[in-house]
Amino acid sequence: MPLPVYDVCVIGSGPAGGVLSKELAEAGARVALVEAGRNMTVDDYHFHAWPYELPKRKKPTPYYPPEVTRSIRYENCDNIFVDRIRAVGGRSIHWNAVCLRFAERDFRERSAAGIEGDWPLTYQELAPFYSYVERMIGVTGTREGLDIVPDGEYLPPLKFRCSEEIVKRACERMAIRMIPSRKALLTVPFDGRPPCHYCNHCMEVCDVGAIFTVPNSMIPKAEKTGNFTLLPKRLARELLVDGEGKVRAVSVVNTESRQEEEIRAKSFAVCCGSIESARLLLNSRSLQHPNGLANSSDLVGRYLTGHVNSETLGYLEELVGTRPINTDGATDHSYIPRFNLDGRRKDYVGGYHYQVQYSSFMVPYHARYVKGFGESFKNQVRFLQPGFFVIGGWGKVIAKPENRVTVDSKHLDAYGIPIPVIHFRFGQNDRALFKEMKEKEEEILTNAGVRFMVTPDPEPTGFASHETGTVRMGNDPRTSVLNAHNQAHEVRNLFVVDGSCFTTFPEKNPTLTIMALAVRAARYMASEIRKGNA
Repeated sequence: MPLPVYDVCVIGSGPAGGVLSKELAEAGARVALVEAGRNMTVDDYHFHAWPYELPKRKKPTPYYPPEVTRSIRYENCDNIFVDRIRAVGGRSIHWNAVCLRFAERDFRERSAAGIEGDWPLTYQELAPFYSYVERMIGVTGTREGLDIVPDGEYLPPLKFRCSEEIVKRACERMAIRMIPSRKALLTVPFDGRPPCHYCNHCMEVCDVGAIFTVPNSMIPKAEKTGNFTLLPKRLARELLVDGEGKVRAVSVVNTESRQEEEIRAKSFAVCCGSIESARLLLNSRSLQHPNGLANSSDLVGRYLTGHVNSETLGYLEELVGTRPINTDGATDHSYIPRFNLDGRRKDYVGGYHYQVQYSSFMVPYHARYVKGFGESFKNQVRFLQPGFFVIGGWGKVIAKPENRVTVDSKHLDAYGIPIPVIHFRFGQNDRALFKEMKEKEEEILTNAGVRFMVTPDPEPTGFASHETGTVRMGNDPRTSVLNAHNQAHEVRNLFVVDGSCFTTFPEKNPTLTIMALAVRAARYMASEIRKGNA
């Protein structure tokens, strides 16, 4: 029998691919969603298990199998880590769900700060899609009237913990705003999903569906249309082109049978994340595209960026020695937006913000730093634990062409596909920003009053699963790979819809912007299909 030809083949089922597939299917397009991983089950997650019940006191993570974690190389790199997951739903299955709009200035770094380039679209153009996504997935938060983090469409906010109220008072004394978190986590029933009941750590997977994920929200809606086909356990090897250089099919490896298959469509959307999307395009070489698909500019893989991170742990004087209680639920209830826009001259450009209380309260992180041993050591660890407070900085990193993803054709993964190679160094500006970000978070904790303070990483780290760049958008084909609709300049039936498309990247979490761009791209693609241009 002849192979089916879909209207759109979406590759990658994370927030970008999940939202894109659902939107396209609801618009009437016949969609195939290709995912290298499998559907996860309840047994994969070990909900509410205690550390002592698990091997090595650590929960298994089958969505990060060895064939993925081992098939990468870091070359000429600073202390960074990139996140590559294999599961239906991608990173949405275990994310912290922070949803922040980019500010107007974040889309025009060249105009506002004299760095990098301006996006080919504005905040005003993307704002309706931000609102659409917020109403679709359910985001908790408050309207604060801050230009640097624009307000959205919110459900009732999370309430601050005692520890967060203590740190908020310190922030107020420093003229720093600390506001309720903006997260795709329910505080009231919404869209057939129950609200959070504060039982566990969000990034260890939500067992009731209070956090938005692609499997609990997007895939069921896509399936209801009758236009949607999910194809899990199929790893994309390369995109195949016709004589005109347009994509005709994606060659995949069935990860169970190890057999190769072709999936055909009129248009293709690559949504694999900044590392894997660049890898797929670079591995898709042909006579028409000898340097990789849509890569005559040699820009695919370049401008890799992400967040520079810092972290400090403090044990608050007001809470140490108090009775332990379960405060794990919903991770961070509060958020400290960027506040360094005070007009003072700095030796860096860009901004940073802080997220707090995102680490599990079940773990005594300070134990390795407390001196002593025996009963007195254990008593000191227990005494300090109720005062636990973690503050982490997420800072802007300037995107540079030499920071990039390449592929190594001599080193293949378990399925015979060339592995990605990461090349990344923080620049002078990144290190200057990190220095102030680190100093300021310690100052906040000192002002809050801490008995004990720990600095796990005195040097910059990255990227906290926030990789962007590598297939950037822009108006000029000489300096970008995609246009403002996520469509490749060189291959009109190829779209790349994930964080790799970002022209620049501010201090804010990327996922809400990724989903807003996915909705915008879906509207454009559906329009082109109706016009017969696909």
